[in-house]
Amino acid sequence: MSKIIVCTTKQAETPFTFLNTKVEIYTYEELCFYIYNNTVLISKSSLSDKLFDWIRNEIDMPELADRLTGLANKTAFAQDLLVEILNAGNYYEPSEIKVYVEAWQKYRRLTASQRMKLKADGYLGYRRYIKAASIYDDIIAKQEEITDKVFLGNVYHNRAVAAASNMDIEDAKKYFLKAYELNNNPESLKDYFFVLAAKEDTATLKQEMKKMDLGDDYFENIMLEVGESKADVREMTIFAMLQRAVFNKMNKDMTDYDKRMDIILGQLKDEFREQAI
Repeated sequence: MSKIIVCTTKQAETPFTFLNTKVEIYTYEELCFYIYNNTVLISKSSLSDKLFDWIRNEIDMPELADRLTGLANKTAFAQDLLVEILNAGNYYEPSEIKVYVEAWQKYRRLTASQRMKLKADGYLGYRRYIKAASIYDDIIAKQEEITDKVFLGNVYHNRAVAAASNMDIEDAKKYFLKAYELNNNPESLKDYFFVLAAKEDTATLKQEMKKMDLGDDYFENIMLEVGESKADVREMTIFAMLQRAVFNKMNKDMTDYDKRMDIILGQLKDEFREQAI
């Protein structure tokens, strides 16, 4: 979902920061947008006096802050507080808020593993790879309880994306291959070969494809996709850069390969410092 954030309320001098995603917001409209699109990452514990005080003092909405303070002591559900915030202004239409509430109701009917995956996917989208990987690992640890092989395969796929984005190549290879065994999704197999190519030469790559009865056309198509930097909804920035770097390596452009890998490693160091807090 996308929406232009047109801010008509007061802008805060000091932003409010959602610590688990490091997202900073300055206005009521930005708060609403964040809530609407990141509900699974917002726990009731994060809806505390710190946020209420920010709403009261920074964006000058004391009535809303008072209602939230009173409601927080009466309800056990974060949804009630979030809907109260959305209803306090005009950023979302009543019909949009109704859709939001219905989505919450559907969320509550999901299994524990499905809810955990949505949360992990949210962290993955914000490049919080360590947090995402930890949740995916918790799901995988209970895989005997999961009967939906495609769902479990998708968990392994996204766990592999988290690993690849942190340059854990061996884990990424293992998880992408396991994902393909379970979900039979060609994207999981492609991504397996993408990360395999990060460490192996062309001959080894083709040999591995031959073991899986994949012809030369498959190799050419994969390299063409990487070269065009074709994206999909699961592609992370660092993972995309890794794919492009691999393409340059396979085409003997080691100067560009080394340059991209230096950038990737620099970004990973910065992101790891943030995630380790």
